[in-house]
Amino acid sequence: MENQKYEDHKYDPPAGCFFRLFWMLVGNAILAICALFIAQNYSGFLTAADAVYWITVGCLLAARYVDIRYLYGLTAEGGPASMAHWPRYAVILVVVSIGLWLLVHGIGHFGS
Repeated sequence: MENQKYEDHKYDPPAGCFFRLFWMLVGNAILAICALFIAQNYSGFLTAADAVYWITVGCLLAARYVDIRYLYGLTAEGGPASMAHWPRYAVILVVVSIGLWLLVHGIGHFGS
């Protein structure tokens, strides 16, 4: 049924492009910048950079959900996405984000 909905849809909503750009590129760039900042300017846990990092992770999860659920989302390869893609994306994003966050805190702590 979801494929039918996608096939009936003749164009992507412009908002879908913005959401896709955010979860594929902009949000990940923000995470990378925060990670670099945390590693280079280490001042302990729970700083403003940590808050921005985790808020961005939440925004990435929400953007991907909205993209799939409401905006006829596509996969990174350009195929139609289904709600089955969201939990996989969420788990990978959260696990990688936790790993990266711990790594940069370790680098910041032991590097300073």
